[in-house]
Amino acid sequence: MKRNRLISLIIIVLLSMVPVSCVMYHPHNVDIPLLEEKGDLHIDASANMTFPLLDGTGLNGTVSWAPFNMVGLQAAGSISDNKNYQVQAAAGTFHPFGKSVLECYLGAAAGHSNYDNKSNNNTVSHRVGGPYNILFGQINFGWNHLADDLIDVGVGFKAGILNPDWKRETLNNTTNEWDLDLTHTDPHFLVEPLLMFRIGGEHLKFNINIAYSWLNGWPTENNYINYTRLSVALGMHYKF
Repeated sequence: MKRNRLISLIIIVLLSMVPVSCVMYHPHNVDIPLLEEKGDLHIDASANMTFPLLDGTGLNGTVSWAPFNMVGLQAAGSISDNKNYQVQAAAGTFHPFGKSVLECYLGAAAGHSNYDNKSNNNTVSHRVGGPYNILFGQINFGWNHLADDLIDVGVGFKAGILNPDWKRETLNNTTNEWDLDLTHTDPHFLVEPLLMFRIGGEHLKFNINIAYSWLNGWPTENNYINYTRLSVALGMHYKF
């Protein structure tokens, strides 16, 4: 009981954090549910921090459900602020082998990114923003019910194509209007491995989720189109 209260207090503190973002993309900490049978329903909520600059802090939520044997559905979302968010949906299959589970999903994500670059007088001099979408496949593998049902462990591998529709604008000090000076619509091959660790009771567990992103062909010049590679999320996971 004391352990669950401590875990709940930690999560309340994390969820009260003010989310901020100054990158165009960061890894998204989607849950690895490890579904086992028809009727399984998992709900996961967490707060994430990106490293090394803490420039993509936000909140995450995932719902995973098995409507039939070996069929899994998942919906997830993350938000940093009202201009930086992502939602995704996926469908796939799961196959338990004793305490281990193999999951395979196909899905799509849609999001919006925005980054305002401020000058020395704290006014916005450049801004980059716009929508994007991702088509992906993901494979998960892990173990449930370890240590007398106290621990779940899982790894995931997500790969797909990120299609941005971003533009960069510069404030014209003469006209006080925004001038379009760059667009970025090049697709990028995305690789996103994930690691999940849960500890707690039979239904309620504390969750640690680590995600890493690699995007092929990302622009290297200083054009304010940046992404961060590592995100760590802490949260709560409930299995009904």
